Amino acid sequence: MGMPRIHLYLPDPIPIGPMLLPAAASHHLLRVLRARRGQALTLFCGDGLEYPAELIGVEGHLALVEISKPSRRDTASPLGVILALPLLKGDRWDWVLQKACELGVAEIQPLHSRYSQVSLTEARSERRHQRWQEILIHAAEQSQATRLPLLAKVLPLKEFLQSPPRGLALVLDPGFPAQLSSLPDSPPTWVTVLTGPEGGLAPEELQSAAGAGWKGLRLGPRILRAETAPIAMLAYLQGRYGDLG
Repeated sequence: MGMPRIHLYLPDPIPIGPMLLPAAASHHLLRVLRARRGQALTLFCGDGLEYPAELIGVEGHLALVEISKPSRRDTASPLGVILALPLLKGDRWDWVLQKACELGVAEIQPLHSRYSQVSLTEARSERRHQRWQEILIHAAEQSQATRLPLLAKVLPLKEFLQSPPRGLALVLDPGFPAQLSSLPDSPPTWVTVLTGPEGGLAPEELQSAAGAGWKGLRLGPRILRAETAPIAMLAYLQGRYGDLG
């Protein structure tokens, strides 16, 4: 039985030929995945191309790989979905990032809203943003994706709502009467989805969104948790308009 293929992200343009992988990628390949000489790899940098490679040696702590010409295997969905969601506490937020990447989200816009349980100052730390980026990279590696979602900087919800949304703009709340069946039959090119934190969006925030042209929707008769609602909506949109099935 052959060794399973490893899918690995590199941030820079990927050259053809022999290359020493950066320290972080080498550590992940050699120490975490325990790859050995002859291991087949695919490398990607987020542009829709995939580079076949083989581990041919180790120099010090760095992995030496031989990289072949790339082929296009673009995993981007035909439906561009932007998830705009206030930060969640702890690993709930990490889980949302991971699952959104697996489901082919195009962009993630972190927000700070009235009921957010994470302070805006804490949310805007560079260390946090870098960690979130690493979560998306690992999710893309595990799901064999060749694209990475764009991770925007954290914005206050009030500021976010001042700019026109891209494409069909949907805000989710269990108090809205309209259901998923009210969405248009013809597939949009872009959909922007706004969801709430633990405790939901405040009444004035929902009013601001409605005044800015956002369509209010509820997801069925049950109230979904803050980390469940955006992923359920993303799966539904990809199934109806995108590339799931």
